[in-house]
Amino acid sequence: MGLDYRVRCCPDGLVTDRRRRIKVLDATIRDGGICNNWLFEEALVQKTFQALSQSGVDYMEIGYLTSEGLFDPDKVGPWRFCRDEDLRRVVAPGRMKISALIDCGKLRPDELPQADDSLIDVVRIATYAKDLDEALRLNDQAKENGFETFMNVMAVSTLEPEEVDAFLKRLAVSSVDNVAIVDSFGALYPYHVRYLVHKYMNYLGESIGVGVHLHNNQQQAFANSITAIDEGVDFVDATIHGMGRGAGNCPLELLLFYLDNPRYDVRPVLELVDDFASMRDSLRWGYHLPYAITGFFNIHPKSGIDRMATPERYACRPMYEKLSHRLDQAAKAG
Repeated sequence: MGLDYRVRCCPDGLVTDRRRRIKVLDATIRDGGICNNWLFEEALVQKTFQALSQSGVDYMEIGYLTSEGLFDPDKVGPWRFCRDEDLRRVVAPGRMKISALIDCGKLRPDELPQADDSLIDVVRIATYAKDLDEALRLNDQAKENGFETFMNVMAVSTLEPEEVDAFLKRLAVSSVDNVAIVDSFGALYPYHVRYLVHKYMNYLGESIGVGVHLHNNQQQAFANSITAIDEGVDFVDATIHGMGRGAGNCPLELLLFYLDNPRYDVRPVLELVDDFASMRDSLRWGYHLPYAITGFFNIHPKSGIDRMATPERYACRPMYEKLSHRLDQAAKAG
């Protein structure tokens, strides 16, 4: 154990080995695309792929796999569908794996491509606990087709402990490779993450990877990522400059600073940050008070997103009082 080269008053000790075994998944184009309907210029997606690959990031989640006809192709960019002809213009096979997310219910199992015929390496399935049957069918088909799989059970912060136990028991005996703790509403604090990491790991065992996908409504995404890493997770999601739905996600550049792993080089990401930061004022992701309020009350950020589109976006006391009253009423009813 030696001194930390940066903060010399402390030893570089207990968490080092854990930090250096983490895998990093970047979801900028996929989650960030929720802010702009995936209307990224092709050149920027290609530039992002190149920078992430050079930085050593393990996975790039480039968008969604989605059934045709669910979205107007004139109103959303190609990364809502991840057609192979679009992917081939911006990515190339290499060390970094390409991931695509499926919203459960927006793609049938028989629509999944074969991994050998696709530039996609990894399929992640976003589901609510109530839809786990369908999600597991998608997972089984994806595994049969040759993909590595992740299961993202959303809005875990809204479930009762026994509901979490129930879906973890089912995932533990499934064919899934990895499971993410998903803080959909940005409601969790580090002590919640610590509890959930241990619960997921205890149920899922050593053969299924556990990671986190965290939103930044209350400025906790980075702190919660650190907590998850210190507790031994296998992977962490992040995005460049924190770009993502509503308040966004854990900033990739901060995560790479913290991991301090020679396998990663933050410099290509730093060169790219300005391309995304320039969008922030118009798209308004990141910390804003309406998102903090929805996160605190553990509700979907839609009301915060709607408020951010109005001139009264920061006149938030009425919003807080309304939600506080609703919470009081629910507590009395419960």
